[in-house]
Amino acid sequence: MYSVMIVMYLIVVVAIGVFFKTKVKDMEDFALAGRNLNTPVLLGTLFATYIGGATVVGWTGSFYSLGIDWWFSGLGAILGITAATFLLAERFRNLKQFTVPDMLALRYNNSTRFVSSFMIIIGDIAIVTVQILAMTGILVSFTDIERMLAMIISIVSFTLISLFGGMKGVAFTDSIQAVLILFGLIAGVGVVFNLGGGPGAVFGALPEGYFTPFTDVTVLGAVGMAIAAFGTTAVSQSFIFSRVFSAKDAKTAKRGLVWLIPTALIGYGLVALVGFSGRSMLGDDIPPSDVFATVITSLMPPFIGGVLIAVIIAAIVTSTNSILLSSSVNLTRDFYQQFAKREISSKEMMRVGQISVVVFAAFAFILAVLMPDIVTAIVFAYTMYSASLLVPLYAGYLWKGATAAAGTWGVISGGGTALVWYILHEPLGLPSMIPAIVVSLAVVIVVSMVTKKPTEDQLKVFQQ
Repeated sequence: MYSVMIVMYLIVVVAIGVFFKTKVKDMEDFALAGRNLNTPVLLGTLFATYIGGATVVGWTGSFYSLGIDWWFSGLGAILGITAATFLLAERFRNLKQFTVPDMLALRYNNSTRFVSSFMIIIGDIAIVTVQILAMTGILVSFTDIERMLAMIISIVSFTLISLFGGMKGVAFTDSIQAVLILFGLIAGVGVVFNLGGGPGAVFGALPEGYFTPFTDVTVLGAVGMAIAAFGTTAVSQSFIFSRVFSAKDAKTAKRGLVWLIPTALIGYGLVALVGFSGRSMLGDDIPPSDVFATVITSLMPPFIGGVLIAVIIAAIVTSTNSILLSSSVNLTRDFYQQFAKREISSKEMMRVGQISVVVFAAFAFILAVLMPDIVTAIVFAYTMYSASLLVPLYAGYLWKGATAAAGTWGVISGGGTALVWYILHEPLGLPSMIPAIVVSLAVVIVVSMVTKKPTEDQLKVFQQ
């Protein structure tokens, strides 16, 4: 039954993405859905992408093992969405750009554009590689498909929706999948609570201290978790700002993000309840990465289990489509268009973007085939790009004194510090994001004090 539901689901989702091929006429359609997303669709695509595979699978295991302490990461993530919502969303939409490096180039210069875009592309390819491995694991675990065929199905599914439908196809399929994710999680929680004798019995069987803060992490560790989640969320281009650029106007962009705050909180809460139920009913000896799958196979009737598998696939597909689209637009806008020595039409830009989708997908597929054991390092690449962009992006749009040189060196120092801290195995137990933010902020302030002040053109962004 699992095999049938998975195959049917993938066929429908890919078909919808291919259908939108006829709706994509130029680069603005391909990258930003014609800048015409209304509030319901914007919220749907934000929620579906934000409550992605890493959240549904990874956070279930984290709540299972750490109990309430994992909510410090949830708090950081919600604060990250809040920062993007109230500090940048309306201004970014009014400036009518395509990418975060576009915004950095407006505020600083093209040097900042190039280094930030490079970081984003590397991080995006890394996460696509992880998503291929995650989807492959699901297909192999719940169907009779061989590993290599599962990898091929995964990357083809990801690529076709992004290639043909662009942001229009991604946003529409995301909105459908948001409903599936939300109600699938609600149904799953209801089933496990019923099997466990109700919420009281489920919670009563949890170990002592499970809902007491700082039981499994120190105060410093909790702060580190919150800051890491905040930093990753606050600058997550694929998940937030590409949607902001796609909204029909600035008010819609802000409204969609405002509604994302409570809906994301609900999504986190449902994932937490799945993790708590797994700990209560299955014991404490399951590897965190296997908790969600074990809950499905051990506790769920086949139909509900199939729905929850579709939830995982929906979450992975939505995240990966967005990331592929993001990296292709970055390459097209931030490198191809900048280095071309001639006028480039919107249709040519779209074709280059579509070719980029295929190239990045192929590269991620090769990495997944050749080096499936480097997942931790691959995931870190995404953290490194977040550490690179957080301070320059927010400092640039909140402080008029930030200079062009400071923007470029802020990106380099943030990413470099995160890399060094990671190589040193995170001394003092601090996640790489914390020292990266501190160093990047110090560099932006010091360099701004000793370099040429911003020009009038660079400060025009404050007029929006």
